[in-house]
Amino acid sequence: MGTGNHATDRRPCPDPANTILVVEDNPQAAKLLSLSLTRAGYEVLLAANGITALELAGRCRPKAITLDILLPDRDGWEVLAELKASPRTRDIPVVIVSVLDQQTLGFRLGASGYLVKPVERKALLHALKRCVSRGNEERACHRVMVVHTDPEELHLLAMIVAQENYEVIQALGPEEAALLAARVHPDLVVTDLLAGGMDYFALLEWLRASPETTRIPVLALSRLGAQKHARAEDHIEFVLVQEDEMVEERLLAAISLLFKQKKPAGGES
Repeated sequence: MGTGNHATDRRPCPDPANTILVVEDNPQAAKLLSLSLTRAGYEVLLAANGITALELAGRCRPKAITLDILLPDRDGWEVLAELKASPRTRDIPVVIVSVLDQQTLGFRLGASGYLVKPVERKALLHALKRCVSRGNEERACHRVMVVHTDPEELHLLAMIVAQENYEVIQALGPEEAALLAARVHPDLVVTDLLAGGMDYFALLEWLRASPETTRIPVLALSRLGAQKHARAEDHIEFVLVQEDEMVEERLLAAISLLFKQKKPAGGES
């Protein structure tokens, strides 16, 4: 579409520890987003198309990216997929800001947050704060993939994990989990065996089949039974839940403990 020049944007990069890349082709929307971010103390880089966004993201490595889906040169989903496929940009949190309400797809492709336009300043800053540390602090956001074969159960599991400072990626079924894990390198895979319908043996088989995903730890919500067949080399841990127990508290505590005990297995570049 006439925007094929990959070397057109050589702006100097501001401090990456405090910079947000805003990808937005509408000048008025870009101005409003920039104003909200600069008032909150961030530095802002602007990109009006996907090619510029990918170039700036790879070269400047901003703290986070806000991404519109309807871009003039390429689909925003393509841009998100390319960002998450590149070792240089895959760890940068991406918050989608779009008129399209396709949150499930966004999270499944690795977005850290999803906001539907028009966006309030408070909602924008909250979405960024969840996975973005300030200054030179270590990035606090671990990447957690949640897996289930039932879309509703998957969404519920994602909602539980998203309560904490984790970047959540949703995978519908073991095969999709393995394909996405190889691309986005999660630090942990979480699944729910309480409701039935989720075959964790198939999940392990898919993950262990690839050297890229074989050592990613798996955490499974369970009552009794499945853990009896697990082996130490499977890198799987079970969160045993009683009938009347709060699943959220037990699961989030287990995830927190695991990250304190272990170095992330999936985020190696």
